[in-house]
Amino acid sequence: MLRPLKAQPLTLVLQDLGLKPERVRTIGDEPMLMHSDGQHALCCVPAQEHAAAAAKNELLSFVRSQLSENGACLLFLEGARTEAELAQWREALWPLVHLGAIYELSTRGIQRRTLGKREALKGATGLAGTLLVGRRVTHVLSPQATREKFDSNAAGWNLQPGKPGWKHYRWMRRFVGHFTPAQRFDRVLDFGCGAGWVGIEAALRAGTQTLDFFDPSPEMVRHAEENARACGLHSARGRVGYGEAPPFPGEGERPYPLVVCSGVLSFSPDPQAFFDGLLRALEPGGTLVIGDIQRDSRGMRRRRETKALLPVRELNAWTHTQTRAELERRGLRFEAACAYQYSRPLPQLMHFNEVKLGGALDGLFVSLNALASRCCGQSYESFDSWVLRFTRPD
Repeated sequence: MLRPLKAQPLTLVLQDLGLKPERVRTIGDEPMLMHSDGQHALCCVPAQEHAAAAAKNELLSFVRSQLSENGACLLFLEGARTEAELAQWREALWPLVHLGAIYELSTRGIQRRTLGKREALKGATGLAGTLLVGRRVTHVLSPQATREKFDSNAAGWNLQPGKPGWKHYRWMRRFVGHFTPAQRFDRVLDFGCGAGWVGIEAALRAGTQTLDFFDPSPEMVRHAEENARACGLHSARGRVGYGEAPPFPGEGERPYPLVVCSGVLSFSPDPQAFFDGLLRALEPGGTLVIGDIQRDSRGMRRRRETKALLPVRELNAWTHTQTRAELERRGLRFEAACAYQYSRPLPQLMHFNEVKLGGALDGLFVSLNALASRCCGQSYESFDSWVLRFTRPD
């Protein structure tokens, strides 16, 4: 089904991507040397071929043989393709490659698509079709790539009071932070803090000034420190690190009686090491609250079927049942679970509210989400997020 394609017709696209044509490999080339760096894999799917699932094994075999760890995977689909079909080719590449950009090519021009952005490029390739561009998942989820992504997006992920969506942003974090038991804890660890709000909410609920937190991004840690101080938590301290090798507790420091972890597991390149890190941070008799997105909700399933470009975490996410089983296997005792963040069409309506209405209906949507979680919080396919609570036996 796959056929070779030379790099020369795609010169303008390769320049836009910052790729060297001489580093591009195609069907029929000798297998890549294992030590090769920056080697890219390019192949073509003829216009009459549409069965992505049938081509998966052939496609992955080619990519494995030619693509270096930091190279780009380039899959050119001849002819017209629907968005749903592009999504099927994305699934065929997963979990080896994550699709990050799409170039729509015609004899008249080039359109580049990334998450949430479309832009016209100068010139044309002379080809008609769609070029899918991805990177190895191991590269996309690598510590360096994660740190760079979080640093570059830190300001946008630290939403401020009065901004559209602020009420919902805080409600989600308070929902997880308040899923902790209604009791006092002398210390709290926010395991992958982002802007710090889940840990802050948990510490305020626990009645403690001692909040520790870490994140891969120094910028996110800085935001979390500022937010904690603004909430009166003057004993808060942050470090830079990853869940697979958490910087808290450090050498000579005790594990924590309360660990909260929200929206972090889906970014992990090594979930088994991540779960091990959680247990190292949790003292015997301690409580763990962990939450993340629900990849099998009706909204998430629809997105996978209808959108070609998705954040890597939506594809890498674990369900609540998988997570519970893994933590129980490690000896933790399950206590409670709940779903939250009502699925389609509520997120789409909230986005419209924030973009078109300036957040005028924020209060209404927060109330709807809170009501739905209270009434239907065990119907997990109806919600885009979940949260679980465990204790560690003494």
